[in-house]
Amino acid sequence: MADNVNTTSTLSPEVKTYYDKVFLERAKYELILKEGGQIRTHPANEGRTVNFTRYEPLTIITTPLTEGSNPTACAITACTVSMTLSEYGLTVNTSRMLSLVSIDGNMKEKIELVGQNMGETLNRLVRTQLQSGGTAYYPNGHNITNIAAGDVLDACNIRMIVRTLELNKAMKYPDGMFIGKTEPYSKYKLLGDSTWINAKTYSDVKDLYSGEMGELYQVRWLLNKDVSSGTEATSTAASTVVRFYTYVHGADSFGVYDLEKDQPKLYILPNVVDSNSPAGRISIISWAGSYATKVLNSNWVLACRFAA
Repeated sequence: MADNVNTTSTLSPEVKTYYDKVFLERAKYELILKEGGQIRTHPANEGRTVNFTRYEPLTIITTPLTEGSNPTACAITACTVSMTLSEYGLTVNTSRMLSLVSIDGNMKEKIELVGQNMGETLNRLVRTQLQSGGTAYYPNGHNITNIAAGDVLDACNIRMIVRTLELNKAMKYPDGMFIGKTEPYSKYKLLGDSTWINAKTYSDVKDLYSGEMGELYQVRWLLNKDVSSGTEATSTAASTVVRFYTYVHGADSFGVYDLEKDQPKLYILPNVVDSNSPAGRISIISWAGSYATKVLNSNWVLACRFAA
């Protein structure tokens, strides 16, 4: 080989940077539901349990003080909310022959596929927690057994959702808005509202959330496409109407944590040579890491069910 020729081995940091960029872009695209959560990294060597302290509002004082007297001492009521970090990950093995003859140069599509799996997996973990830890909201005074075809995400229901969060004293985000995450069926309804404001036409400058579509009635709306299975779409014997989840929440309503030195990320081992593959006939693409998510105040997260 000629001198000073750069190869994938001599430029391995650049190749890895390229892989990471491809991987993370796909993962970030699918990971929508963590937006607006308390996103933190748990320090290493400090256990796997993360504790949050939530304080109850103090009693409102309506009686004037007696002149010359000090205010009466009031007890503070607090509760602890815990989440436990767990490990998640996935591995794809590719034969040397496939990597040599495949039209997928540099395994780009396979890396994108693994990245998408990481994003969808972490998104599903947040989705499960928002559903189980949030407060159920059913449109038009209905319940799960009698949601009708007309019970869709519309302007009236959005105003009622906002009213519910405000009555629950949910904190708004710094821009004075709540965050809503809905699926493609309800997106179709939202975009037809005459007062809908697209994200691209906001009158003020904002940093957009991942998947943000626009805003309506004090809620910034994001598109969540994880609606394919599970309790996202259900029916009962009483009704054949298909129902999908929409989540609307305030600030500090749920938390998302990963672990220092074990944040979910990509691992690539091309043409592995070890006891299981002594001839280097296998390449490995993996993602792995520690992750946890928890609803911190169920009254500030509404898990809404709407007809498709």
